[in-house]
Amino acid sequence: MAWLAAQGLAPFAFFRLQQLDWLGRLPPAAHAALRTALGESTIGEAVQHREAVAVLAALAAAGVETVLLKGLALAHTVYPTPRCRPKGDLDLWIPPAQRAAAVAALQTLGYRPHEKSHRPAALRQLTGGEQQMLGTHPGSGLVELQWPAIRGEWVRRTAAVDHAALWARRVPLRLDGQPTAIMAPEDFLIHLCVHLAINHQFSAPWLRGLLDVHLLVQGHAPAWAPLVTRARAWRLATVVWTVLDLARRLLGTAVPGQVLTVLSPSPARRWALGRLTLDRALLEMWPGGYRHRRFLIQTLLVDRPQDAARLVWRALFPEAAWLQARYGASSVGALWRARLEHPWRLLITARA
Repeated sequence: MAWLAAQGLAPFAFFRLQQLDWLGRLPPAAHAALRTALGESTIGEAVQHREAVAVLAALAAAGVETVLLKGLALAHTVYPTPRCRPKGDLDLWIPPAQRAAAVAALQTLGYRPHEKSHRPAALRQLTGGEQQMLGTHPGSGLVELQWPAIRGEWVRRTAAVDHAALWARRVPLRLDGQPTAIMAPEDFLIHLCVHLAINHQFSAPWLRGLLDVHLLVQGHAPAWAPLVTRARAWRLATVVWTVLDLARRLLGTAVPGQVLTVLSPSPARRWALGRLTLDRALLEMWPGGYRHRRFLIQTLLVDRPQDAARLVWRALFPEAAWLQARYGASSVGALWRARLEHPWRLLITARA
């Protein structure tokens, strides 16, 4: 029960056991623990749902277009009921030109801009946009406005995502009457693979992230040929192969063997990825965060060797614009100091 709770799977486990009429086979304490988890998830879902509808209504009134990402999108499209999918932040993809309107609309609801000290606004603009808005009233939480959906330092250095096509293929959706959208199934699946592998390096949410992938494949039957074409064109084939291979091995996800064959990296890369024991990392809930292991994972998941070399080089020796954005180095002396200190910070702390 503790393992299910830590993996964020307890509400889903209760629902599935109830569907199968197997709850009576559990010891009373286990039954009670799962019921409590579902009850807590139900209460959390009610509060989050009300707040999400209010946020979407405010944004729609301001003329801001939105695409639901991650938890909220999954809860309402692939899970049997939203209360089976615990959620944290409310993640929304918006057009960058509508950022100011979105921030103003959320401020009318009591949200305020929130900044991370290690992620200055100038740095976020280099790798894609993100504006965190923190609620100040009971029941509110963190809303992340993002543009585009697949972004970040790794993506900027190694991938070639067609963001305009992603946006054009979005599928309309209404949440309690409020207009929004989700990504097309093939795009959503690629996004989930990148999020689990690159953003989280197969750490928390561990198996819940893989279950998201499994249920999307199970419920939406993605068109495999376009998915393979996009993954290869966007230089995300190794990422998608790694996640889908794990899903098939651990959860029995119905991924065609031919899809894995076409996406598969070289035998040497498969051997190296195997040495990372990613399946154990998911099952045993290995910690993630800013550790040196994340650099190894991210480097091995790059499709092209030249991009992997560039990623490593620029991780240690970023260009001047990056150093200025990250450290606020405005003078020549400050820039050189940041250039000299950055590799040392990275090597001794895995975070810079």
